[in-house]
Amino acid sequence: MTHLNNNNNNNNHPIATATTISVLAIVIILVSTSIVIPAAASPTTTTTTAGNTTTTTSSEPSSGIEVSSQPIYQKQTPPANVIPINQTHVAATHSGNGTLTLPNSTQTIKTSVINGTAIVSLATSSALIKETLRAENGEIVTVTAFGIYQFNNPAAALQAGGKGIVTAILQTNSTGILAPLNGMILAGIDDFTSDGNSRVTLWRWESGIPLPTGNNTTATE
Repeated sequence: MTHLNNNNNNNNHPIATATTISVLAIVIILVSTSIVIPAAASPTTTTTTAGNTTTTTSSEPSSGIEVSSQPIYQKQTPPANVIPINQTHVAATHSGNGTLTLPNSTQTIKTSVINGTAIVSLATSSALIKETLRAENGEIVTVTAFGIYQFNNPAAALQAGGKGIVTAILQTNSTGILAPLNGMILAGIDDFTSDGNSRVTLWRWESGIPLPTGNNTTATE
């Protein structure tokens, strides 16, 4: 969710010069409205014959990937500081400012990244990211994310800008206003420009296994 600095010694590798660092699974999504639905697959039919009795069962296709109607996490990030590890990986540190929006509400909380790190794979144009966010009231949220990136022009990489697919999970020990965010899974996009800045927008994944009711309750002031 953070972009790599153009001064990196590995600037011959697209990911080292243009990867935006900003989760735990690879989710390919097209976010345009509140619901993201891939092309439907044909139902799977299984026929079992026992004696003179034939039983046929059908498995319906998935309803698709559904996300919340409004973003949960938005952030803008300047280019990151990059430290080469070896020929295939680099480490990066980053900062940034953004907002968290509580589910089922329009309440927005300003946040700052106080500790952002990433391990970047040059071979796969992907990154494993971890961020510590601090809200204005002092509450802390940890973001663990995984991103995969493409470039408008792979040969030019950073100079051309691009976009990444990001999935993330939020974790917090807070019992305050940010408590409903604990365990929430997000998915979204990371747009980055040719100057190395990135804009991350993540929505809540709503078509997964429902969380316990206690985790979905919106806190009130």
